[in-house]
Amino acid sequence: MMNDDNETQDHPVPAETKGSIEWHEDDDLPVSADAKAYLDKHDKRFQQGLGNYPHNSGGAQFVRLGNDGKSYVASVPEVLQTVSSWYVKKDNKFHDVDNLAVKYTSHDVKQVVVQRIKELFPTFYLNSNGWADFFKVLLDPPVNVLDPEQTIPVWSGQTASFPSNKQKVLFKKGVAVINIWETPAYREVLGINAKAFWDFLSYVIPVENERETLINWLAWVLQNEGKKPKWAILLYSQKQGTGKTTLTDVCKALFGPANTGKTNGVSKLVGRFNKEVLDNKLVIVEEVEVKKGSTDANRIKTLITEDSTMVEAKFMPSHDQIIHCAFVMTTNHLPLWLEEADRRFFILNFDHEGYNNGGKDYGRFSKLVGAVYDLISTDKGIKGIYDDLMARDVKSFNAMSLDVANNSTSIMTKLRDLSPDVVKQQVKELLEEKSIVFVPVSLAGKVIDLFAHREANSQTHLFSDLGWEKKKFAWNSGGQKWAWFKPSPFPPGNGKVWDGGNYARMSDQVNKVENLIDPQGNNDSRSALSQSYDDDEPTTPVVKRVEVL
Repeated sequence: MMNDDNETQDHPVPAETKGSIEWHEDDDLPVSADAKAYLDKHDKRFQQGLGNYPHNSGGAQFVRLGNDGKSYVASVPEVLQTVSSWYVKKDNKFHDVDNLAVKYTSHDVKQVVVQRIKELFPTFYLNSNGWADFFKVLLDPPVNVLDPEQTIPVWSGQTASFPSNKQKVLFKKGVAVINIWETPAYREVLGINAKAFWDFLSYVIPVENERETLINWLAWVLQNEGKKPKWAILLYSQKQGTGKTTLTDVCKALFGPANTGKTNGVSKLVGRFNKEVLDNKLVIVEEVEVKKGSTDANRIKTLITEDSTMVEAKFMPSHDQIIHCAFVMTTNHLPLWLEEADRRFFILNFDHEGYNNGGKDYGRFSKLVGAVYDLISTDKGIKGIYDDLMARDVKSFNAMSLDVANNSTSIMTKLRDLSPDVVKQQVKELLEEKSIVFVPVSLAGKVIDLFAHREANSQTHLFSDLGWEKKKFAWNSGGQKWAWFKPSPFPPGNGKVWDGGNYARMSDQVNKVENLIDPQGNNDSRSALSQSYDDDEPTTPVVKRVEVL
């Protein structure tokens, strides 16, 4: 509430100058020493963040008005309810919900609370006894009058993201969980025309139905921020500088930097201390490169589809947590690690002639990119994109399951032809060509390595996918050893195996495999065959190394 028509919030007019000078905006009038000192004092306060504090020295201030037009005086319960949402307590220490890393004593909290109350409720007044009662309820209430809306709650030590929920402190079994979701500031402003973004999108994704699927996915996630989509976006390009990062930067602006986790590679996403990343609504994973059938590949797929997962933060125990993540990933490597018709990734090919460092259409593309960054550099520009997406009808859009039959992109179709695992196909063709139907487990990895180096456990996936089975057999008068064999109507036994036309000796089959691996006969494969066994399964190189140590 202003006390004089000439006063402003930033520079209230000194009382001693009122009526003595007629103010004009363009006048270059001398300023008295007292006036300069007054202005300097208020400049200092605003620079310190104390501009809205009701100092005892007086001066103008804004005061909330009630429905009757008079200064609004907040009640004690109302102020307690507001203040109790500012902090949580754990181990007799207090934490600001916006800065959980810092611990405060009760004396610290009292000092800060009084200052913040005076700024927020300048007409609120309590005497000494009133303040004592106020802090008794706020900090250490008697159990018979405990009110969770008026008392600083006990913190569980956990944080989580609950998108679209504006409350910072949420309760679960009597203790507080801190909601780290923050409503992006741009959503409070009026948006402007977002044509620059749509022009960019039309360039990098020229196929309309592919572009529409991406736009619908974005719109659905924004319109349903409290829900988790069950498939992710994967942006692929062989060349760099094709706009993948530009699109992810737009996504980051739409969801808000505070609600976006960004990581390079998958190690932090699938590693032990993954809570920091998975606490976000939007998770951007750049430069994704994993091996087919690897633990990392399977872990990524699980994170995309599951509603909860075990998370762990440093110095905190692991726990099961609901996650709301929407994943956008980028890669410059053809994702051959994906299974055939994988329903968890919508893959877009971002290769085009506008790429950086040599693209013949680079000039045009760079202007499109520049226009996008100009657009998202302002809140009203981001809001323009947001408004367009929020106005989109996605009621019939299925974010829970990707229909790959009707929504496959050109790159997904290409991958479907390659995905039957080129190495698996090559191994199958080679074994059939050589009439090999029996492979000792110790040599199976070496057969695979003829085409590509794989992890030790990859043979289980590959030979199982070929339909082969594993069992222990004896041949060459030796002890029983594990081997893969191709099933047939005539089960293997007595040192022989059916090769499709006749019974073949297992030892002959082993010789064929050794000749494949070592045509020159340097005995490396035979050495591996004789040394890679204990009484049960073949040991991995890691296990053998431990045994030697």
